Amino acid sequence: MRACRVSCLLMGWIVLVTVTTFWIFIILHRDLSTEPIAMKGLQHYVISTRNAQSSSKMQSIDDSIIVTSVDKKVYNFTVAICLVVSDAEQYIQEWIDYHLIAMDFENIYIYDNSKTFELSRWFNNTRQHSIYNRVLVHHRPGKGTDDGKGRFLQAGVYQDCIKQYGTSKHGPQHDYFALIDIDEYLVPQTPRYRDIHGILKDYLVPYGGALVSNWMLFGSANRTIYSPVPVTKRFQYRDAKPHPVIKSIVKASDFRGNRNPHAVLLNDPKNVHTTEYPGAIQPNVYDDNDETKASSHVKASKVLLVHHYRYTSEKEHTYKRCIRGGLIGRWCDKKKGTVKTGDEVPSHIEPRPGEVFDDQAWQLLISKVPKYRIYDTPEWKDFF
Repeated sequence: MRACRVSCLLMGWIVLVTVTTFWIFIILHRDLSTEPIAMKGLQHYVISTRNAQSSSKMQSIDDSIIVTSVDKKVYNFTVAICLVVSDAEQYIQEWIDYHLIAMDFENIYIYDNSKTFELSRWFNNTRQHSIYNRVLVHHRPGKGTDDGKGRFLQAGVYQDCIKQYGTSKHGPQHDYFALIDIDEYLVPQTPRYRDIHGILKDYLVPYGGALVSNWMLFGSANRTIYSPVPVTKRFQYRDAKPHPVIKSIVKASDFRGNRNPHAVLLNDPKNVHTTEYPGAIQPNVYDDNDETKASSHVKASKVLLVHHYRYTSEKEHTYKRCIRGGLIGRWCDKKKGTVKTGDEVPSHIEPRPGEVFDDQAWQLLISKVPKYRIYDTPEWKDFF
């Protein structure tokens, strides 16, 4: 009987300690939550603390997965990109990762202008991917629009893209579209903004119409040949000041067409805005002497710029301007088979190495897409 009492007392203490430990654990960890994330076909979880100072940063359990904090802002509008591309397979993955993940665009719509649909394999291989399935690719060979008037290719592509994915009741009905190229990256210029939505919320959403951002031209960094390193890592020297040429982000319901690949036409009475201050209107929109409306000489640069990697390495630039175009480009010296220089070309066309170090795009990319951090390791030093 005595042995039984001792045994029962011991069991009681064990139960008490177990229950107490359990409730202490619950109390200490009451602010922890788990989020499901997809990784390599399985479902994993990351624990995030709502009150932690680091909760606003991206988290990852391995280099191939991006996990956003539970504190990620939710917006009541969506933003997509319309892109025309040709023969640029070596650049497409980085460009998509930057805009889709780092800048948080909802979707990207690519119109492949190559003759043989170069991006078809990439497209087919990513339909089951949890991130890249937000990128759709159309084959759009040929030159000019489908209207037979010989206009620039982007006119028809942008019209189709915004109609199909913006204003059509049968599509996803995105609210805003960025109209940029494969060698252009939309880069916030202040820590206040870390994605595209925050910028549009302050500078476009309250006003409608369109928002323009100036080019910032990045040079060759004196590189002569291609290397298998991301563009935003290889080329980190730019001009001292922004270039007047702009690119546009437009509200779908206000879009009427394109003046050119840079400037849009809007439904009355909407305006084209800049990031000089919230509500600022592009000064030359109503200037009859400026026929293209493709420039903004205010050069607002404190919020958002289009980092334009126009030149890349000497060999890449020559291929882009001369070889790919069959020596028919106006900036190509047909006799030499090289890009024109000096007085033969405008200042924004002539290649240069760049003056000012600027790695903002690269830092944003590696902060939100950790797999790119490998290029900062010593093992990749020989590629520079």
